[in-house]
Amino acid sequence: MTTTLSFIVVLGILVTVHELGHFIVAKLQGIGVDRFSIGFPPKMFGFTRGETEYCVSWIPLGGYVKLRGEDPDEEADPDDPALYSTRPPHQRGAVILAGPIMNLVLAFIVMPMVFMVGMSVPAYLDDVPVAGWVEPGSPADRAGFIVGEKIVSVGGTEVADWEDVFEIMAAGSTGPQNVLVEGRGGRRTLTLDSPGEEGGYGILPPMDPAIGSLTPGYPAQEAGLEKGDLILSLGGVPVSHWSEMARIIHGSADKKITVVVKRGEGVVSLEVIPQLDEKSGRGLMGISPMSDTVVRRYGPMESLKMGAEKNLELLGMTFSFLWELVSGQSSIKNLGGPIMIFQVTGQAAKAGLAEFLAFMAFLSLQLGVLNLLPIPVLDGGHLVFLTAEGLLKRPLDIRTQVVAQKVGFFLLITLIIVISYNDIIRLLGR
Repeated sequence: MTTTLSFIVVLGILVTVHELGHFIVAKLQGIGVDRFSIGFPPKMFGFTRGETEYCVSWIPLGGYVKLRGEDPDEEADPDDPALYSTRPPHQRGAVILAGPIMNLVLAFIVMPMVFMVGMSVPAYLDDVPVAGWVEPGSPADRAGFIVGEKIVSVGGTEVADWEDVFEIMAAGSTGPQNVLVEGRGGRRTLTLDSPGEEGGYGILPPMDPAIGSLTPGYPAQEAGLEKGDLILSLGGVPVSHWSEMARIIHGSADKKITVVVKRGEGVVSLEVIPQLDEKSGRGLMGISPMSDTVVRRYGPMESLKMGAEKNLELLGMTFSFLWELVSGQSSIKNLGGPIMIFQVTGQAAKAGLAEFLAFMAFLSLQLGVLNLLPIPVLDGGHLVFLTAEGLLKRPLDIRTQVVAQKVGFFLLITLIIVISYNDIIRLLGR
């Protein structure tokens, strides 16, 4: 029930905001709006105020604003000043662009609220920075960093906790780092090389290989592993840190390994075959670490800054993924559809208000970007038609537009079928 309600709330807000963008700009320019609908027909209920019918419809996969004169087959008075079709391309373009822009604006409004409400962060960020793991082959490993050594300063700046360490290292992540450490033999200064393609310097805080959650349908769940299990060994190799365990799993794709775990007061041995992740080439079991968290809240100004930075980061990731998809570097299997959104929305709602708002902001950002793609039937496709009309000084041939719309609709339906298939396969755990 919580999942269904949260899904309806998120989808309703995103669709309403998007269509409000079209609606407001059309009204401001004096363009007639015949209908404002949340959802697609058939109509559930509605009312009429002024010239516009406002309604909620049964198919909750979007919404639409019916502009007067938008349909070329529509009978309309050619002298009506409120006709959409008689307006110059830049005015019609403003109406089309307003929808995606409103979704982007919503994301930049909601994301700062996430930081004001409070984000759950790992509790170890406040711990004294004593190394719990040094990644083999990393800059820290090459410099001779030893597990158990305490980080005193990075680049000449003293550090009190792991958050200080990560912030300073992130600021200088493109070059070498001088790190003062303290161990059994006293203090010494190590020079860490620049990070390679994998990124990071290879120093991590202590983290027990205890399972905090399992991904449905993945090998760990199917093999009988449970939340709270402490992994003692993999394939006969004892492990004491989550990253140590992860290295073995990543290198064991499609290979049967024996996993020994401590469960309660007993010890259980299970057989697991990590599945190959096509994008990374690594083996995955579908487990996440168990870690204590604390809630951090920020002031309005700091939240605005952090929210904007987070949205820009997500925008960069979105464009990067789209490029990988177009260039063939990423598989369409990585896409998720309505079922996946339904599931993740429910998980976010159960996790707390901050996580729910963060997911809504993320979805709004995606909706804004994806609607701007130059595909007919999407807002971006309409903008392409209007741009061509502006350059040619005349509207595109109706038949050309109709054919393009049909092709775009076919592509969109095909995409929906494919991502829905992906969702179903994930749901079935294949």
